[in-house]
Amino acid sequence: MTEANPREVSTPVPGSPCWVELATENPAVAQDFYRTLFGWEYETRTDGWGRPYTVATLFGDPVAGLRHHWGPVLDWTPYLATGDLAGRAKTAQQHGGTVLESEHVVPGVGTKTLIEDASGATAGLCQPHRDWRFAAGMPGMLVWLEFVIRRATLADRFFGALFDYGQKQFGDGRYVDYMVWYAGEDSVIGRVRMPEDAPANTRPRWIAHFAVDPDVGFDQTLDLARINGGRLRFKPYVSTLGKVAVLADPLGTRFAIIDPSQAADWDYASAADDPYDD
Repeated sequence: MTEANPREVSTPVPGSPCWVELATENPAVAQDFYRTLFGWEYETRTDGWGRPYTVATLFGDPVAGLRHHWGPVLDWTPYLATGDLAGRAKTAQQHGGTVLESEHVVPGVGTKTLIEDASGATAGLCQPHRDWRFAAGMPGMLVWLEFVIRRATLADRFFGALFDYGQKQFGDGRYVDYMVWYAGEDSVIGRVRMPEDAPANTRPRWIAHFAVDPDVGFDQTLDLARINGGRLRFKPYVSTLGKVAVLADPLGTRFAIIDPSQAADWDYASAADDPYDD
């Protein structure tokens, strides 16, 4: 994901992440946790269905959405930009996907819907409105997405058909299979094949990576998360993207913190190495 000025408003490239959303059974607990961890503040809007929708902001810039959902949700949901929401939803269905909800509007974001891809993973589609604003690529914001899946080739084909992604393989494609998807010239998503020994019932997962504040640091951010109810899912690792820790928030939703300043030579480590199948 290309770093940009968070106050710079432009039309997002089709297929690029243009929003990220947390559906949670306890929005108040989630808001307190991420406020403490990243300094987020919140404002409430009303979506096209008449329901409250919370927008997280950092220094006045929108960085994420939160909404109530009955029951636990394991991942943050990325929304991928399109200028033709109905057309992309139809293409998803033509390639084995399912539309999970009707289109609806979130003020300041756009018209959005959820789809299930051919493997059973949930993702969002969003047609941004003229007043769309989404800050990313800076501390406390989304900086990278990984999509961890067993049926990796199916994912490449499905999302490649949906957005005409350029795709570049890192690793040998068998024992180490990390595919980067490109929207235009921008790298936008890392698709990771699950290890062969992953439990058979392990579902595909999206791992949203949020950058740590360099004035706080990686270790202190990790400690802060754990003190406030977060759970470290496995030992932190270093890759070309930076130092990463995959966590679960107090409600069990997975996400990652990353310190880009600690990037090192590529070692193929990723969230696919998560040993837990929940």
